[in-house]
Amino acid sequence: MKRYLNILLLLLFVLTGVACQSDEAHEHAEGTTYTCPMHPQIVEDEPGTCPICGMDLVPQSVEGEAVVMTDDLAFLIQPTNETVISDVATVTPEQKTVEAAVKMEGIITYDERRVYSIPARVGGRIEKLYVKYNFQPVQKGQKLMEVYSPDLITAQKELLYLVNSAPEDKALIAAAKQRLQLLGATDAQINHLLRTGEASYTFAIYSPYDGYAIGLNTTAPSAIPSEIPVAAANTGGGMNGMGGGDAGSASKRRMPAAGDEIQLREGIYVSTGQPLLRVVNPNQLWAEFNIPAGEISSIAKGAPIQITFPQLPGEKLEAQVDFLQPFYEAGENFAKVRVYLPGEQKLARVGQLVSAEASYTTAPALWVPRTAVLDIGTKSVAFKQLNGVYKPVAVTVGTIEGNQVQVVEGLDQTDKIASNAQFLVDSESFVKLND
Repeated sequence: MKRYLNILLLLLFVLTGVACQSDEAHEHAEGTTYTCPMHPQIVEDEPGTCPICGMDLVPQSVEGEAVVMTDDLAFLIQPTNETVISDVATVTPEQKTVEAAVKMEGIITYDERRVYSIPARVGGRIEKLYVKYNFQPVQKGQKLMEVYSPDLITAQKELLYLVNSAPEDKALIAAAKQRLQLLGATDAQINHLLRTGEASYTFAIYSPYDGYAIGLNTTAPSAIPSEIPVAAANTGGGMNGMGGGDAGSASKRRMPAAGDEIQLREGIYVSTGQPLLRVVNPNQLWAEFNIPAGEISSIAKGAPIQITFPQLPGEKLEAQVDFLQPFYEAGENFAKVRVYLPGEQKLARVGQLVSAEASYTTAPALWVPRTAVLDIGTKSVAFKQLNGVYKPVAVTVGTIEGNQVQVVEGLDQTDKIASNAQFLVDSESFVKLND
């Protein structure tokens, strides 16, 4: 009986030891992770194969142990598409300033300071018109039209009455003259009135400017004009000549709405303040150019600019930048650069398309050959030499001038890069960039 008890105790001891070893092995297995020898970024909790290359995964670490990743080991196991082995010549970025130029396209236009508007100083009817088409030459003092206005007739008769009945009342006579002047009468017309003693039923409107007539509407108006009651002038020529009297008996004449461009012709009625035509003096012209948004900071007022005319090969015009528009037009990514053309121009014509090139000096920056930077669509790449191989790095480029390109970010002056980035890329490889 004692022998059987000893055997039972021995079996119980053996079973307890086996269970402890099994639990220890299970705990040991749970702390193990597995990785690919060629792709260390692949880490799994259990054995298997690499989803990239298909190799069997190996234990990476055990509780209390870790794989030491040295620089040499990291270089050996890195993916093959991250570096390129080549014997292409290298260059280093150069810190310097460069004389650059910006090419622009633009158009010749009027100097807005020399565009004059001639409004109707008094309401009335155009009896005689001497300017009948756009771009008709106009000289200062030239008669533009003759207008019949009851207000002018009334003002003339008031002045004649004061001169004849109260010649000693200088203040009233001066006020009557001033009223005529405010209605558009010139000093010569007022002196002629006082000399003859007869009121004129039509007054001439003269041009105060030299240039060309523009803004005449030579087509029939498309909008329905407003109807303004205009009474027929009575023989007395009083103040009621234009708008007085019974509105019900007044004949309705069609007049353009305020602000509309009128078809200027004889017999139409105009209202006070209505613009009749514009006069443009082309002796001074502008050239307006569109410049890309990224280049606007490079150009300053006074920068030299050379204007060329596509229609006249070989003709060039030297000028300077006079104005930079401080805002962008809606929907456009261009700024405006304005240039005043010097003197009277025989080459430039309003509406003519021209090209220009503005010169400037860049700020100190790193410059590399243009072939050393590769544009891959979404970003630009340069190949930096590290440990005998070339590694692609993303760079930010700025101004491109000739065969040089400005590197704003991504390189240092001590870096060595491939002089020709195209030689390090072929149709069967993909260059991986680390952001």
